[in-house]
Amino acid sequence: MIQALLFDLDGTLLDSRDAVIDAVAYTAEEYAPGHFSREELLARFGESFDDFLAAVAAAAGVPDKREVLDKYFAYVRENHARHVRLFPYVREGLEKLKQAGYQLAVVTNKQREFALAGLEQAGIDRLFDVIVTVDDVTRGKPAAEPVHKALASLGRYPEQAMMIGDSRYDVLAAVAGGVSAAVLEWYGQEEWLYAVPDFRYADFESFVTDMLAAKAQGGR
Repeated sequence: MIQALLFDLDGTLLDSRDAVIDAVAYTAEEYAPGHFSREELLARFGESFDDFLAAVAAAAGVPDKREVLDKYFAYVRENHARHVRLFPYVREGLEKLKQAGYQLAVVTNKQREFALAGLEQAGIDRLFDVIVTVDDVTRGKPAAEPVHKALASLGRYPEQAMMIGDSRYDVLAAVAGGVSAAVLEWYGQEEWLYAVPDFRYADFESFVTDMLAAKAQGGR
């Protein structure tokens, strides 16, 4: 029976994909102009930012990726408000899931500073029992480490948890971590070729309805 729900943040709870892509596109253009198309950046959305930074630094011939990271941080801090817009029904849905007895966690490849600020600004920070960011692990998604860290903090086994995200990185992390995987296809249906989620939802309300029904029936 699923007891813990592990949520990705950007593109799952927050309608922030375009804002995130703008930030990484700005950073990439500063260091490697013309090297990364917007289509490529969209395809890499959800990737561990360390991996993206390494790619930018390598393309630019910059030996220290910290310089690239600082440029990205400066841009995000200046434009942070654009990253904080909840998808429809997210706050209400999370409250219902919490009331139903689910443990809620955030498992994100976002930096802790921005993840916490976004959750607080959106008014949903109080709903989560655990928040695991890319700063809390040695390897972000698609590695299993963030999932396992959340499970350890919640005191749950993999079979008791579900990872909910929007990208293949979330699904791959779920598979690696031994938890079931659900995707919210806010930006349209995708072809899941080598990382196939267990469940697919067009919106948050349909996901919440399913999870509440599962809880009422005593399992998934």
